Amino acid sequence: MDAAATSLFAPGVWPSFVLISARISGLMILSPFWSLVSIPRPSKGALIVVLAAILTPLAGTVPFPDRVLSIPMPLMMEFTIGLVIGLCAAVVAHALMLASEVISMQTGLSLGQVLTPNLETGGPALSQLYWLLGLAVFVGIDGPTVMLQALARSIVDYPPGSSSITFTEGPMAVLNLTGSVFRYAIQICAPVMVALTLANLLMAILSRAVPQLNAMAMAFGVTLSIGLLMIGLSLSLVVRALTKWYATSIGSADGLLNLMIRSGAQ
Repeated sequence: MDAAATSLFAPGVWPSFVLISARISGLMILSPFWSLVSIPRPSKGALIVVLAAILTPLAGTVPFPDRVLSIPMPLMMEFTIGLVIGLCAAVVAHALMLASEVISMQTGLSLGQVLTPNLETGGPALSQLYWLLGLAVFVGIDGPTVMLQALARSIVDYPPGSSSITFTEGPMAVLNLTGSVFRYAIQICAPVMVALTLANLLMAILSRAVPQLNAMAMAFGVTLSIGLLMIGLSLSLVVRALTKWYATSIGSADGLLNLMIRSGAQ
């Protein structure tokens, strides 16, 4: 332990320490748990320093650039690798928030934020519920630790300072990954949207069959009731889907990095 601590302060180790810190910083920006704004910035900065000190022995010695203008590029490369690892799990969290916004608009729950805005939450109450649900699932499957393990594997597989990324297959793979946000969001809100579509269709038929009935006055109550019922019934399905998607997304980080680094090496 003393030898490891002493080697951390060796002159040739500091470039590796700085590059690893940049990679961890990229992860902290996008990862669903580590990017929480409720975590104080000084605490997050101290955590980055501690994690970088722990992971530095996994990397080899990185030579310090001879030119000052050559310093930002390796830092940006390491920061991008950390962003990609965090993005693999962040797409599921953002899909959950997008689905909650759609459901809030369909059920009319978003009107509550318009009439009585809550400056602390900054969004509909349903979005907060889905956000807490996604965070609970992510923590429940040990997602924060798995993200750090993926980061540690990336340091062994792709040592700091030796990675290069070009605009070929790698960025296209990242764009395809971000496109999955909409696919996940549609699957999350599909039960509620289908039920509300059928309810609106039945209300339209009823208004045509009974013109004396004020369908517009009934529509809001019916839509809200059916929406809340379907939200409650679909929560178990959402939890199962989130567990599967988080595991799949986190597991795809290694393959995505392999594609990006390989495309950069060509």
